[in-house]
Amino acid sequence: MELADTQRKTDILSLIGNTPVVNILNSEYPKADVRLKLEAFNPGGSIKDRVAYEIITEAEDRSIIKPGDELVEATSGNTGIGIAWIGRLKGYKVTIFTHDKISTEKLALLKYYGASVLVMPSDTPINSSDHYVNVAANYASEAGRFFCDQFNNIANTNSHYKKTAPELWRQGGSEADVVICGVGSGGTLSGIQKYFKDKGSAARFIVADPMGSIYSSYFCNDNYIPQQWCVEGIGSNFIPGILCRNMADDVVTVSDDESFSMCDFIRRNYSIDIGLSTGTAVAAAAFMLKENNALRIMVISPDSGERYISKLQKI
Repeated sequence: MELADTQRKTDILSLIGNTPVVNILNSEYPKADVRLKLEAFNPGGSIKDRVAYEIITEAEDRSIIKPGDELVEATSGNTGIGIAWIGRLKGYKVTIFTHDKISTEKLALLKYYGASVLVMPSDTPINSSDHYVNVAANYASEAGRFFCDQFNNIANTNSHYKKTAPELWRQGGSEADVVICGVGSGGTLSGIQKYFKDKGSAARFIVADPMGSIYSSYFCNDNYIPQQWCVEGIGSNFIPGILCRNMADDVVTVSDDESFSMCDFIRRNYSIDIGLSTGTAVAAAAFMLKENNALRIMVISPDSGERYISKLQKI
């Protein structure tokens, strides 16, 4: 029984990564080559499995945590889900601080994996002690608790530099003109961009950002009108510590309506169940193809639409 249990743990964790790519928008833009990297194929259902695994194992390697300790994270959902299932598998308690934008499905998954969950207001300023990230950090300050801190933990960037980026490179990234992703914590962008630049790539890195997020202002020095948005997991009202301005070449701002409509369009025309942030990224790709219909584009799809059915059904 002990041997079988060990094999089960090894097998499921080894399935993180090596996610497939699929071509999209080939009917609408036949001269283009648009490839979508489907991170929903990770065992926990999102790209954040990579981040959660790297953060936990890096802390274990440094003897910062041990089974029985409590893992604490501030998250819009997917990182928390990754920490919840991997943490439970490794013998940790998990407490998640999230905000009220989280979908019904992701909130249910967090609880289903055994995490304790506290939901905070999403519009609280980052300099407030009541901001969900600050509440999580304060809670984690007690002995026996570890703040995973995806927004400032370099393990987040490293997870993508070491694994996601080499996969993307082999799957067509080495010849890409453009790489498009959303930015939440900044780990995906920072890890992939660094790897591609180290490999000598000339690809432009484009941030697909919800209208109302501050990233357009941050990367492009544009003025923006602060507002709430419905898309989850990307966009921000604060700048994560692992993010730098030189990581993005441009930002394409996408409205909620455009993101939701693109999710529906890809589902109906390509039978691919993409999540809300993927809808934002694909909408950004379509915008760029209107300017140049022969681009080679790699798009990161962080998760699937099944995590947002309660929202997608309203469109």
